[in-house]
Amino acid sequence: MNNQERMLDLILGLPEQMAEAAVIARMARLGRRRRFDKVVVAGMGGSGISGDVARCLLSDVSPVPVFSCRDYTVPVAVTERTLFVAISYSGNTEETLTAFRQAMRRKCRMLAITSGGKLERAANRAGVPVIVVPGGLPPRAALGYLFVPLLVSLERLGVCRSHKRDLTEAVGLMAEHRKKWYNKAKPIARALLDQLPVVYSTSRLLDVVAERWRCQLNENAKVMCHTNVFPEHNHNEIVGMGAPEFLAERMVVVALLDRATHPRTRLRLRHALDVTQDGYVRVVRLESEGRSALARLFSLVMLGDLVSVELARLRGVDPMPVARIAELKRRMARRRGVRPDARIRRVR
Repeated sequence: MNNQERMLDLILGLPEQMAEAAVIARMARLGRRRRFDKVVVAGMGGSGISGDVARCLLSDVSPVPVFSCRDYTVPVAVTERTLFVAISYSGNTEETLTAFRQAMRRKCRMLAITSGGKLERAANRAGVPVIVVPGGLPPRAALGYLFVPLLVSLERLGVCRSHKRDLTEAVGLMAEHRKKWYNKAKPIARALLDQLPVVYSTSRLLDVVAERWRCQLNENAKVMCHTNVFPEHNHNEIVGMGAPEFLAERMVVVALLDRATHPRTRLRLRHALDVTQDGYVRVVRLESEGRSALARLFSLVMLGDLVSVELARLRGVDPMPVARIAELKRRMARRRGVRPDARIRRVR
């Protein structure tokens, strides 16, 4: 099996991965429930997007807000009343490890999700609950292993309601339609070949889906991608579309739509694309599928993942390696200004 086939196999295996992750998460020891005023999820890249999925999924159903932390430093608002979740698939992401150490000093409730590495060792030393998931994958191909334990943990700790039925629906929907979606992804990838993809979200639920499309097109297909959200787009970006002119000749708009998209936002999308028709070469409109918000979100996540790997095939590039990220990590490792693996004292 070559790398193209392996990445495709990993994407198509997302429903099984999510089902397995749910079993792992429900068996984990998390400690007693406690009231939290917020949840902060620290993570980078393919690990960090799990926090954004939780934020978008829960924004309209949970009174406890979820925030993402994609930096070395945690916000001042992280306090003893915060649930802080560190997610690093490799367990060795230096930004996440540094944020984990800072959160420890804030004495907030802690949780780690990882396949091992320094994060697992640091959590064990500090007495922090850690959910260990299977390793050996590119982090961007481990979304199920990272997001589902986060969601199940938030349910078990009382942050949100149970999504067990919704997860079952999402897993079933992806398993049933993955071959159909792969065939659907092929003409979309052809439309994006040698073009600049511009992915627009039209609801809070889909904001993270647009971000996922960008990241997967970046890493798998090795292309640039721009994203924005509606209706905010109508108050700034609409004016700039079509300039410089060489962008207008290469820009393909991908509009992500959902039943949660406000009717006025759908109207705005239609009129905005009409007003800016000289600013792009094509529009691809995509509607989510499924009943629950979780299923609808992941229907477009899987489709975007499939588009990215098909575009990689069309471009003749290997979707597995991310050489520039690896080289940057090597250079950063030569000049460490901090010690993210420093010993962490046990919480008393």
